[in-house]
Amino acid sequence: MRTRVIEHELLRVFVTVVDYGGFTAAGMVLHRTQAAVSLQIKRLEETVQAPLLQHPRRTVQLTRQGEILLEYARRMLSLNDEALSAVRGDELAGRIRIGAINNYASGILPPLLAEFCELHPEVQIEVHTGVAAEMDRKLGSTYDLIINISQEGQGDGVLIGSQQPVWVTSARHSPHAREPLPLALLPNGSLFRKFALEALARQGRAWHAAHESTNLAAMVAAVEAGLAVAVFLREAVNFERLRELTEKEGFPRLPRADVRLHSPDRYLSRATVELREFLLARLSAPSAEPLP
Repeated sequence: MRTRVIEHELLRVFVTVVDYGGFTAAGMVLHRTQAAVSLQIKRLEETVQAPLLQHPRRTVQLTRQGEILLEYARRMLSLNDEALSAVRGDELAGRIRIGAINNYASGILPPLLAEFCELHPEVQIEVHTGVAAEMDRKLGSTYDLIINISQEGQGDGVLIGSQQPVWVTSARHSPHAREPLPLALLPNGSLFRKFALEALARQGRAWHAAHESTNLAAMVAAVEAGLAVAVFLREAVNFERLRELTEKEGFPRLPRADVRLHSPDRYLSRATVELREFLLARLSAPSAEPLP
């Protein structure tokens, strides 16, 4: 029986559709029509003899077979790019996708990644922010590396720092005095959301979500304006605009949090390995930048 061969070009289209959230967006990136992208996805499904996307959907959702193929597709494309680079004697090349907690993505990582890209201009790096549980789930499929946070002593990956989450309020207003307590929260799956709600539950204190966002700058603005109280890393707080709430004010001490660099238990491209080692060398003693 003849072995089926998956065309790499079809895999590139499939990964692009997933990464950019649809056929139209993928077509713009690949400079193809939506119909052409749709046809190539159909050819890929015929090759693997399995449905990869749930049709019809307004947003891209993978089938179980699609989730399995996505990880293989990223590995195959990465290995293909690395092989070409090695044969031609080129520098490191390829695409690396990183998931990172907000203060690393906005303050600590950008200058480090810019330095790495100057050393290796053929490497393309994408940084995405997310909540802890979601990034953990997507490691290996969506992300090649993640910088994530976990309760002290409970995570895996390589430890790059340990920091203290604190309750924070406005330096000029008093949302912390209101009942029920207004909170600015990251979405479900956030470790700091978990810390905050568990602490309030132990106190039996009522609360409501006054602001919910994945955008840290938006959360900071909400707290500064007096709209809500939030939990941030102490090392990342600008205390000219915000103020830490203490146990004397009725806000219990929260567990410490470990920051760890994670890589998936699968083949990593040479560029990803080099970036991981570069980041570990630079982040061995991290110091967070103040929030904007």
